[in-house]
Amino acid sequence: MTGAPQVFDLSEVDADAPEVVLAWVERLRAAAAHGRVIVRECPQMLAHTLYKSALLGDAIVLESVRAEEAYG
Repeated sequence: MTGAPQVFDLSEVDADAPEVVLAWVERLRAAAAHGRVIVRECPQMLAHTLYKSALLGDAIVLESVRAEEAYG
């Protein structure tokens, strides 16, 4: 599990729907099984889900989380 980490830039990903968040959690978890994963511009809902699922740490690292405006 050595080598360069996989970097995911999610700046263009719209992850408001639960099924999209779940798909990204599964994708990042699968990638982390093969080495370190760095996530850039992570949508807030996905970042929160990764945190609450205790998936953040050495394998999955959030480099940045998008500042998203609330609805309304």
